[in-house]
Amino acid sequence: MKNNGKIISKLFRNSVLSIIAAAIATMIGIVIDGIVIGRFLGPDSMASYGLVTPIINLATAFSGILATGAQIICAQHLGAGNADKARRAFSMCMVITAVVAAVMMIVVLVFRGEISVMLGARGKSAHLQGLTSDYLLGLVFSFPCVLLLFEFNALMRLDGDANRVIVAVVVMTLLDVIGDLVNALVVHGGMLGMGLTTSLSYFAALVIMLLHFTKKDIIFRFSFKNLKLKDLLEIITTGSSSAVGSASAMLRNTALNQIMVASVLSSTAVAALGVVNTVLNFTSSTMLGVAMTTAMIAGMILGEQDRVAAEALVKISVKTSVVVGAILTALLLIFADSIAGAFGSADGAKMVELASRGLRFYALSLIFYGLNVVFINYTQGMRRMVISNIVCFLDSFLFIVLPAFLLFGLLDTDAVWIAFIIGESLNLLTIIIAAAVKKHGIPYKAKDFLFLKEPFGVPEGDVMDFSVTNEEQVIPASEAVTEFCDRKGASAKDSMMIALFVEELCNNIIEFGFSDGKKHGIDIRVIKINDGWTLRIRDNCRQFDPTEWIKLHDNEDPTTNIGIRMVCGMAKDVKYLSTMELNNLTITI
Repeated sequence: MKNNGKIISKLFRNSVLSIIAAAIATMIGIVIDGIVIGRFLGPDSMASYGLVTPIINLATAFSGILATGAQIICAQHLGAGNADKARRAFSMCMVITAVVAAVMMIVVLVFRGEISVMLGARGKSAHLQGLTSDYLLGLVFSFPCVLLLFEFNALMRLDGDANRVIVAVVVMTLLDVIGDLVNALVVHGGMLGMGLTTSLSYFAALVIMLLHFTKKDIIFRFSFKNLKLKDLLEIITTGSSSAVGSASAMLRNTALNQIMVASVLSSTAVAALGVVNTVLNFTSSTMLGVAMTTAMIAGMILGEQDRVAAEALVKISVKTSVVVGAILTALLLIFADSIAGAFGSADGAKMVELASRGLRFYALSLIFYGLNVVFINYTQGMRRMVISNIVCFLDSFLFIVLPAFLLFGLLDTDAVWIAFIIGESLNLLTIIIAAAVKKHGIPYKAKDFLFLKEPFGVPEGDVMDFSVTNEEQVIPASEAVTEFCDRKGASAKDSMMIALFVEELCNNIIEFGFSDGKKHGIDIRVIKINDGWTLRIRDNCRQFDPTEWIKLHDNEDPTTNIGIRMVCGMAKDVKYLSTMELNNLTITI
């Protein structure tokens, strides 16, 4: 009997759409700003908007460290069944977020003029300094919200409240659209007003997300008790790939801005790059939604030490990335003129033409980019940080900036657009070569790209991993468990007990969990660990904690739910945890 991987695949599909929506949410305000600025405030304002992109990348760099690091660490603790450690990591993440947000705001508020010059508002573009400084002043108040939105997006999903993220996204988008139009057409608040409306819309979304923490049955609650520096170091180390990616993107955009400033079209080219970067942020957020889903589930799998689930995750994440990448590529190729035109005004025709050309070149790199970023986030989730960081730096900076500089003398602005295709292709080739070296052959299966840190889990011969999807499979499953335990030297009592637990719990889950008419599954792992045994059962039915049920119904009819009473009474230990809308039961025998 084998694990069919359907629970992991379904979990991925159920999570990815809302995570994509939430990832887009962190960028959609900036995208809306770009469209309104380009249409109503003119090319100079659009160029100033483009110059601020590296600062946005810097903000996402900090949020990436904390959000991704906390997500993976918490998911790993929850996968291992340790909710207390997950709560402690969450609390430490909140403390450091408050500190980072305060420092970022103070630095930008005090030095926004100097920062504007550093970003490129000098020389032939010196007239952009005032506009860039104004936009930074309005946008700076969104920084705390950006950090927390990233983190809550990840952690609320582990806490089973993904729908709230969608509500927050809708509210934020509506407020930003309305606020931007009012600012541009009624108030005439310029670049300062554009930044402020974005900050206000982000704040509204944050308030909606904060309401999650007023609920009773949640995992993550803040507490100053037992905070440990070790948790902070783990979060920063694990989130380092996100930091490398965002910091590299900041350096890349700064370098590419300098190339555009040196080009024949100067500020027009900078504005066009601002449009491409805006669309890049939007499409990257979509692809990062796939990647963030991969990282989150990988963290849980790392805690469980489940090799079969890791292989299932790689398969579904690669398929999803290719499909999403293909759709985005087609949309950009078809609608490049319309998208670029949305950012342009009557006197910005040349900028629109240049941006449209850039978008079509960029579109050709999207599928490669999606596969690269999924690999980066998967290895990050598995805490293979050296691999993840190296590939991330190559993908986000070196493989794009180097070709752009080498080709600039020959191709002018086209060098920047073509560099995206070259960079993503080289990066994917690097991953394939690394997998080939590891395998000592041609990698073509999902298991060839697992890049697990060995030893991972228990030896293959000491674990039985299979799935049950209907009542007819329960008895054969119980018999197969008996055979496996006998073969591995279990005592007659232990062998009988484990098989009986599998039969009783599976029947209970099917009877009460499958009754809603939806498709469900049960994943079962029987593990021999030294001289003991562990039984792990995971299902994707509605939340049900058998240990809590026993406490609440201890004095009632003992024949009610006799299977649950028997398991809790006979096992050494029974632990239940609900995360990502999965029931996870770990039984020690």
